[in-house]
Amino acid sequence: MSGELDVNTSSSFKDEVVEQLIQQGVRWVAMDCRDLEYIDSSGLAAIVSLHKKLKTIGGGFALVALNDTLTRLFRLTSLDKALAIYTDQEDLVDSR
Repeated sequence: MSGELDVNTSSSFKDEVVEQLIQQGVRWVAMDCRDLEYIDSSGLAAIVSLHKKLKTIGGGFALVALNDTLTRLFRLTSLDKALAIYTDQEDLVDSR
């Protein structure tokens, strides 16, 4: 992901990315956020939706490489407790 995940992009994220991946049989998704600058409430809702859908079908979801601002956002909303968040791809791989 890059740029912003907000009211203008979250719908296409859910429709194009989420639904297409699940229809293709993908069960595990790691979202690289190193170039993601901003997330609003609709973007958070899209991420939570993806997490729930993947969990329902026996899969999982992880966020990788959040910047400091996004890390604070996930802590403030307590989503850091519900979602798997990794500092970088190496951290994700090491956790498996």
